[in-house]
Amino acid sequence: MPGRIRASSDDGKTERRGERLNLPGKKLLHQLWRASVVVVILTGLLHLINLTGFGRPEAGPILLTPFRVSFFTSWLLLLCGLVKERRFPRFDRADLLVAVLVVAFLLKGLSTPETLGLTLNWLMTGAGVFLLIKHGLRDAADVRLVLVALVGATLVLSLYGLVEYLFKTNPFFDSIQIDAIGMDKRVAASSQFYRIRSLIGHPGFVGAIVLGATPLTVLVFWRRRAVMAVSLVLLGLTLFFTFSRGSWLIGLVVLVPLLLIRARYWIRRNLRWVLPLLLVPLMLLAFDYWGRDEIRADLGSPIRDNGLHWLKSMDGPVVVTRGQAYGLQPYNKFLYFDVDDQFYSGDQGPVTVIVHYFDKGYGAIRIDYDSIDDNIGAENGAYTPTASVNKTDSLEWTTAAFYLEKPRFSGRQNRGADFRIVDDDSIFTVDSVVLQKGKLKLPSIVAQQWLSRSTSFTTRANLYPFARQVLRENPLGVGLFNTPGTDHHAVDSLPLTWMMEFGWPGLFLLGGLLLLLAYEGVKAINNPQSPAVLLLLSIVIILMHGGHLMILYDKPSLVMTASLAAVYTAIRPWRRGGAIV
Repeated sequence: MPGRIRASSDDGKTERRGERLNLPGKKLLHQLWRASVVVVILTGLLHLINLTGFGRPEAGPILLTPFRVSFFTSWLLLLCGLVKERRFPRFDRADLLVAVLVVAFLLKGLSTPETLGLTLNWLMTGAGVFLLIKHGLRDAADVRLVLVALVGATLVLSLYGLVEYLFKTNPFFDSIQIDAIGMDKRVAASSQFYRIRSLIGHPGFVGAIVLGATPLTVLVFWRRRAVMAVSLVLLGLTLFFTFSRGSWLIGLVVLVPLLLIRARYWIRRNLRWVLPLLLVPLMLLAFDYWGRDEIRADLGSPIRDNGLHWLKSMDGPVVVTRGQAYGLQPYNKFLYFDVDDQFYSGDQGPVTVIVHYFDKGYGAIRIDYDSIDDNIGAENGAYTPTASVNKTDSLEWTTAAFYLEKPRFSGRQNRGADFRIVDDDSIFTVDSVVLQKGKLKLPSIVAQQWLSRSTSFTTRANLYPFARQVLRENPLGVGLFNTPGTDHHAVDSLPLTWMMEFGWPGLFLLGGLLLLLAYEGVKAINNPQSPAVLLLLSIVIILMHGGHLMILYDKPSLVMTASLAAVYTAIRPWRRGGAIV
């Protein structure tokens, strides 16, 4: 382990407390507490088990989810242990800060009673897990147990997620009635665009947990290099198949350089086989990508057909747009296309259609294609629909890819067309259409996942003026889960959310976090392997990911952050007399 976690002497108090703990009844209570805390962490991170039918038994008006049962059991064991040992918790400035924040958020929550229940749940989970772990820790063994539980739960998430991606299905979603969780309508729903949701429910949240656990994995398994290497590979694969741009960026900017620095001597010694090992898969992917079989139609000026032909039709008139959005805009929903028979004829397997369009309006777009299945779609399968993609009116160029599973392309649509693009609004503009045989190659999947979210940064940047206006009108914030102007409880940006929901106190919280990061950065110069430095790094990584998603409003991320904060404040001196551990 890079750095050792040692119990502080604190003038002999720790030793005397350890002697008291060796009494049979007290030791048993603490061991039960340790086991229950592990269950709290596991049920908190493996969140979907709390949402399924068997994980939600009712006791009158109360839902007894695994997380709630283990949470209250742990608190009962902790309180019993404190009473039996006849001691009071040792509070410090970290506890005072948490108490102040809880009171402030409760008072603000009372002014927004429609979301008071959500506020109470959020505060109870965050503050409750923090205090439960912080005041239950006795020694370095307890600290290690919490860290191992966090890493172990994340590895379970990774293994489940990789199996999920292999079979392109997640059975837990079949038994929960949640429409928004895990949905991804920016690209057409098909097996080739599958994103790992694991036992959390959202690819972005999975990415945050995996990223936050990476420094912990190094910390826990440092003396077991083989286990550490295998664990990091599992986490890396899971991170990749979430197709989360924010996770990829944070991993590349923060984690990859740190890992390379830590492994620089090992890399130098083994460079002769490490470099070829990296180049071989890259070359295979490159050859596979450049050998793809495709045709296209460019609808700019002039229109160019390369195996794919745009067809004029009476029910598919178009408007030629100019300026920023130059291309063809359907006048009556439809754009018709004919596939060259030399490229595809009869039943030759699935294809993928990639549409590059100017995102205008809020309607849905899809493909209606000529299918070999006569029982699906209008006119004996001539107009078989694909999954729809919802537009977002971002007024930016983006892409959507549609998987056509059973095309026939025998020209049974109007004007002998093989497929048509359908826009409910009739106001988007298309400048190119590409048709590829089979599923997309991995580089194309990565490109489509990236391009289909290319407007996300612009969308968030445009919200800053609105957030400043809300801050001016509400200096103390609008309250938890009350971000105005959205259909969600928060916008997809942690700084913006805190600015609007917490007001100036939220900005002070962000400022305090930056000061704490600078403080640990200075300490890291002299001791870069300190466990506290790595713990804070994990916390900051999760918060950085919150710049892309409202991460702290998700239970797994909140449980992980609270657990890490508890361990961090337990091994850093936040009170006179030194650290708790």
